[in-house]
Amino acid sequence: MHICPFFERAGAWGRIVALVVSDRARGQGIGGELMAAAEAFAAGHGCVRLEVTSSNHRHVAHAFYQRRGYVDQSGRSTRFIRELR
Repeated sequence: MHICPFFERAGAWGRIVALVVSDRARGQGIGGELMAAAEAFAAGHGCVRLEVTSSNHRHVAHAFYQRRGYVDQSGRSTRFIRELR
């Protein structure tokens, strides 16, 4: 979990940096428990928004996040990356 203050307004936002559930453990509610813990942690640290990124090919993960109320932003913004090393 990473927490960052907004620069343009009051409050902060959080980013789930990594969340992985073993293939053998999927479907048992573990992912939901991890997400609930991350959401509570973020809210407890003043976050008003939480984001998570997922590779384009992870369709099952995308559906999982959408069931939890997360909205796909892929058509709204683009992320640019440049390696410095």
